[in-house]
Amino acid sequence: MIKVFYNGLLSSNVYVVYDSGEAIIIDCGAPVNDISLFVKENDLRVKAIVLTHGHYDHVNYIEDYINEFGDASLICHSDEIKVLNDSEANVSIYFGEGRIYNYDYSTVNEGDIITVGSLEFIVMHTPGHTPGGMCLYCEKKKLLFTGDTLFHMGYGRTDFKYGDRRLLLCSVLRLLRLDGSITFYSGHGEKAKIKDEQI
Repeated sequence: MIKVFYNGLLSSNVYVVYDSGEAIIIDCGAPVNDISLFVKENDLRVKAIVLTHGHYDHVNYIEDYINEFGDASLICHSDEIKVLNDSEANVSIYFGEGRIYNYDYSTVNEGDIITVGSLEFIVMHTPGHTPGGMCLYCEKKKLLFTGDTLFHMGYGRTDFKYGDRRLLLCSVLRLLRLDGSITFYSGHGEKAKIKDEQI
């Protein structure tokens, strides 16, 4: 149901979440080749590419993913468009790229649902690391994808453009109030339980 690719830029994670022949890809900071091979080997239809946020290390291969999975929707939070379209805010400028990720996004907001087969993922708007940072929560399976909002024993930085420490701490506290048995998968590092962070 979840395949993790750990070979993204700055060791970012890319996830393929799949059920009943459908899949979504969460973030696109790793080369598309291995993801494409996995999708083909498992006969999956990628219905959406979902961006947890718009920083360079999570979106820089976005064009390759669009070309490879042409029928998939490209999804981000509505507040993240300004980050994707600003090379300072998406931090690509600090890596000598200065890129603008101006594509045809389908935007979502708090409480919207993204489906994968029989699974429903609720969009949780968790700003702070970026304005439109978001998490995806599947209550049925007690799974949470947190992007760079929450890591095992850590959380995202707020010193880039549009970062807001107060908002991030509010977002982190919101996640930590969830059921401790939930397994979360973050933008970097290994999976963990919410209870592991409730100290």
